[in-house]
Order: sequence, then structure tokens, then C-alpha cells
Amino acid sequence: MISEETEDLPQGGQPVRTPRLGVVAAGGLSFLMSASLVVVAPVGLFLAPLALVPVVQWVSVDRRQGFLSWGWVMAFLVVLAMTGNSFFGSPAWAYLAAYALVVALPAASLDVWRMAGCDEGRWVAVTTLVSTLTTLGAIAFAARPQPPLTALTDWYYETAAFVEESYRAVGVPTGELELAFDAAASLVPWIVPSVAVGYLIVVLFWLRPRLPVLGFQMPVEPFERYRGDEWLPVGFALGGLGTIFLSGTPRWIAVNVLIAVLMLYFVQGLAMIRAHLARWVGRGWLVRWGVALLCLQGPLPMLVAALGIADGFFDMRPGAVDDGGTE
Repeated sequence: MISEETEDLPQGGQPVRTPRLGVVAAGGLSFLMSASLVVVAPVGLFLAPLALVPVVQWVSVDRRQGFLSWGWVMAFLVVLAMTGNSFFGSPAWAYLAAYALVVALPAASLDVWRMAGCDEGRWVAVTTLVSTLTTLGAIAFAARPQPPLTALTDWYYETAAFVEESYRAVGVPTGELELAFDAAASLVPWIVPSVAVGYLIVVLFWLRPRLPVLGFQMPVEPFERYRGDEWLPVGFALGGLGTIFLSGTPRWIAVNVLIAVLMLYFVQGLAMIRAHLARWVGRGWLVRWGVALLCLQGPLPMLVAALGIADGFFDMRPGAVDDGGTE
């Protein structure tokens, strides 16, 4: 299904092509890309963000057609999940979760961003918060009538037993593996939702510098100018207080809200560091990825997040940034 090629002029004054793929083909291609998260999980982490490209092209030029480009896939997957279907060796709910996380939530957030006219920091913050609450709600729904923490603990031990049995089947000793699983058993059920949210944040920041290329007209600043939403301290305070004073499921919710906010502050800390490094060592890909990977080591993530919090209250950027273009 092919649409005619036309040109339009967005705010930046650059010609944008209407997508070559029709809405059905765009949705089908986006589903195949997002399904890589389930079918070829390790490789799929790198392939799945590409699922947004055909959908964002439609979202950028036509709101109704943009919704149709991913909405029909979501509806189809919901029906399959409710009827208990499986394909390609995995249940339909796994494909639904992957598509909602990688395609539906980001695409819907772009429409909301354009209608609200807010800055990109608020777009990222609201999308992250909504994805956190959606993930928590989906896990709680799947766990019923058990509390979500109990269900997650049971799922964790079932997965650990399956992995250990798989290792034994190929003759690999599992003693150290069992010790590692036991050590992580008290932590993993609390932070599992944040793993999915963290991946969504990576997808959003992979997408944001590419939005102008895909025809999306909201302004996107260079990464070193990125700032988090001014309401992030509220989420930080509520998540922190809930983590300290609540228990059970409410504390589980508060912990994941706090982690989501800290991840956004980590990104702001990276942007602040990049703003300083850009003046001295440039913006090459080696600098970008080298700094990001270095900041993920050991205790550095908390330090970088603390810098992001400080930058939210006191401007710690250089007085003038020679942007030299976007990423």
C-alpha cells in the first residue's frame, strides 16, 4: 500500500517527504521490528527502535493517519492476547507488551507533545511517568489475585530454575549461577518494571535527534542543552518519601517512580557533562558513547544523577555553548 510522494515545509524550512509506506504497511513493518524484542531478544534490543521510523513518519504529517498506522496493530494484538493465542513460539501478550513499549507509547506521546506545545523536557518526563504507571498497572493486572511483588518473586524463581536447568542440560556447572540468583532474589522483583522504563528512555533519546529528519516539527535542541522538566523534583520527593514510609505494593510503586525520576536526572547529568566536554573534545560519536559507557560504571550513575539534580536547581552549564549542529 503506497501513498503518493508530496512535499511540505515544516517550521525548519526543510522539505519533508510524505511517507512512502501506507498506514497498513507502516504498522506491519513496525510490528515486525518490535517483535525482534521477543523473537531474537539480545539483537532485538538494537533492532526494535527502528519500529518507530515508519510510524513517526505518519505521525509527523497526519494526526489521524498517524494513529491508524499503529492503532490497528495494537487492536489486533489486544484481541490475540485476550484469546490466549501464541505465535513464533511466544504468547501474544509478549508481542503486545513489546509493541506498546517501543511503538505505541512513544508515537502517542508525540501527538500529545505537538498538541500541548510544551518543551521536550516535559515530553520526556510525562512519557516516562505514563510508561512507568502503565507498566506497573500491567504487571498488577497480570498478577491478580496475587500482590504484584509476590507474583514477580514467583516468576523470578521460575525463570531462574529454567535457566539453571538449561545450563545443566549442556553440561555447564550452575553453582555460582545459583548463588547469583539467590543474591538477586530480594532486589529483582522490586525493580523489574524500571528495566522496561529504562529501555523506553533509551528509545526516546535515540529518537529525539532524528525527529526533524522524520518530519516532526517540534523544536529539538542539541543534547548538551537538554533539561529535565521543572516538576521532576516533585516526583523525586514523592517517590523518595513513599520508598521510606510505605510498604508492600504502594512502596513498590514508589520505588519504581523514584528510579524513573533518577534515570531522567542521570540523562540530565550526562547532558551537563556533554555541555562542558563539547567545548574541549567535540561531539564525535566516540565522545558521546565513551562518556555514556563510562558513567554507567560502578557508583558513577548515582553521582551523575546527583549532578543532574544539582543542575536542575543551579545552572551548571557553560556560559555559552558552541552547538555546531545537532547530534
